[in-house]
Amino acid sequence: MTLTQLRHRSLVFAVLGLATFLITSCATLTGASRRERASQWVALAANAVDEGDASAALQYLSEAEKLHSEAPSLHHIRSLAYSLRKDLPAALFEARLAHEQAPSDSSVATTLGKVLMESGLESEAERVLLPAANNPLYADSYRARTNLAIILMKRGEKVAAREQLDRAINEAPGRACHAHYFRSQLLQEQGRLREALRDLDAATQRVCASFAEAHLAIGIALTQSRDYARARRKFIEVSQRFPGTDFSDRAMENLRYLP
Repeated sequence: MTLTQLRHRSLVFAVLGLATFLITSCATLTGASRRERASQWVALAANAVDEGDASAALQYLSEAEKLHSEAPSLHHIRSLAYSLRKDLPAALFEARLAHEQAPSDSSVATTLGKVLMESGLESEAERVLLPAANNPLYADSYRARTNLAIILMKRGEKVAAREQLDRAINEAPGRACHAHYFRSQLLQEQGRLREALRDLDAATQRVCASFAEAHLAIGIALTQSRDYARARRKFIEVSQRFPGTDFSDRAMENLRYLP
């Protein structure tokens, strides 16, 4: 068993242990202790979302709501969980509730803006995202900027989109995975494949290492650059790193047509 697997197993056991403790101790709680326990359930749900487990997150949030229906972040985390499930109407409903509860919370605004954008409500999304992107105290403002850039790209405002992507990358070096990815698209449209490949490489490093779409895009860009040997290696890597996914299937499809 690898170190990563051991760490994951330890995390799972820790989460299960806390969940069991919460379940068995809820009956005797009152007042402030109920709110505190509800916050613990919400924290478990947030961890489940980070792990990509929407079902567990929703179950934990249901327990939190039984204790304290207005628990901080409950609607925000539920929106993220529904987004994982690709249930946009439910995600949007919860994100709106979260934003009503905390209209000055830039993290909530970023989530709402993203769901609005994905729901095709781009004008409203832009209005929600702009304050978050320009909030100097918001550590993840690069996320709001990246979503703004996507909206601008869809409208064909590529100069303005590039400005937002540049600022996102400058504000969060090493973390702005999607900003690097979308900037690479603009660079490829201009025929600047070498620069695009640098951005795609940045979009797959460190915290971005699991960004499957960017890994696949590297193989495609290498193919366009006629660097077939490296493209072949990349497509094989994608198929091995992300087995059983659409990205793996697309990598193997591209591999078939390499000269």
